[in-house]
Amino acid sequence: MKRTHLKLSVMMFIEWFIWGAWFVPLWQYLNKLGFSPSEIAWSYSSTAIAAILSPVLVGVIADRYFAAQKVLAWLLLAGGVLMGFIALQTEFSSFFPLLVVYAITYMPTVALTNSIAFANINDTEKDFPRIRVLGTLGWIASGLAIGFVLPPMLGMSNISDSNLPLWITAIASFALGIYSFWLPDTPAKGKGPVDIKALFGLNALGLLKDRSFAIFALCSFLFCMPLAFYYQFANGYLTQVGLPNATGWMTLGQVSEIFAMLALPFLLKRFGIKKVLMLGFVTAAIRYVFFIYGGTADVWAYSMLFLGILLHGVSYDFYFVTGYIYVDKKAPPHMRTAAQGLITLICQGLGSFIGNWLGGRAMTTFALSTPKNGMTFDWFAVWGVGAAMVSGVMLLFLLFFRERSKTITPVSIPASS
Repeated sequence: MKRTHLKLSVMMFIEWFIWGAWFVPLWQYLNKLGFSPSEIAWSYSSTAIAAILSPVLVGVIADRYFAAQKVLAWLLLAGGVLMGFIALQTEFSSFFPLLVVYAITYMPTVALTNSIAFANINDTEKDFPRIRVLGTLGWIASGLAIGFVLPPMLGMSNISDSNLPLWITAIASFALGIYSFWLPDTPAKGKGPVDIKALFGLNALGLLKDRSFAIFALCSFLFCMPLAFYYQFANGYLTQVGLPNATGWMTLGQVSEIFAMLALPFLLKRFGIKKVLMLGFVTAAIRYVFFIYGGTADVWAYSMLFLGILLHGVSYDFYFVTGYIYVDKKAPPHMRTAAQGLITLICQGLGSFIGNWLGGRAMTTFALSTPKNGMTFDWFAVWGVGAAMVSGVMLLFLLFFRERSKTITPVSIPASS
């Protein structure tokens, strides 16, 4: 079992290294290429578009037809090829379509890696956070490599505004793709006749008949809208406000995530699912408040920036990692991969897509006609809107989510339905 845990941990490390390597510094690169705010917003929406189009379908394929680790391997190998082509593009007309296709190969792997891990551990609440924390370390490693380690090695002051992070992503994708063939065998478990509902993953929608799961899904969808502001704007905001090596410093959010991840088993056992999810909302709202008052004018303003970054990791773990565990407990065994795919579609898909669209609108609405102190946007307004949105979703969750029991009862859905 220790060897299995090690294999799963390495899987998580490279999986999240891949995403962090291109996603965090992308704003600087596209801005240097001269992409418009709308084009940058659409580029960040690529993962959301992919999450809408692909994860549930791929999840059903893994649930019914092919071993999950083999589906994972081929998707990552295809993604490595595509990212190599993307690194050569400098025009939005060619860059964006290729990025969407790449994202279609990558986004299903988030649900697949979760499902592979859940299928090969004994104690979900105890073992999964310890394995998933290596994903956090992977994201940190990508940020440190791109923000601090590689620039001096290559004789450059900054590589975040170049295509090097894209090449690093391609190499990492190939590495995990090959490695995935040696992951623990996770065969398909679904049974019963194939129909249109099963083919497109619509059976997983049966989980929404459970009131608690439906409220969780709705709040997750809404929560991803203001969360998209962080992913889209934080690097640019921190750079404009005067924080050097913003890509590297943003890894502090993943450092705090490690401690939050390790604390999750205790918190879940002591307080239960609902209270831990609530902590995710609270810390997310406070994070944006810190950004509102952050800056580089004095030590106090500096501390607000770093506290905001640190709370991002805490918020992510308390809500989304807890959410993965909740989904695994609510879904029947034959539908767990499809259920993870459904939540990926709802969160990284629909929620993030609308969030990135709103972010594009915000970039236009809050753009300053004349740059002020090096800043081209009214960041006070951007983060204020984000904090207000999180607070509204938190109130909805608090009032209507009723999963009080620490023992989660799976939703009963027949394998052939």
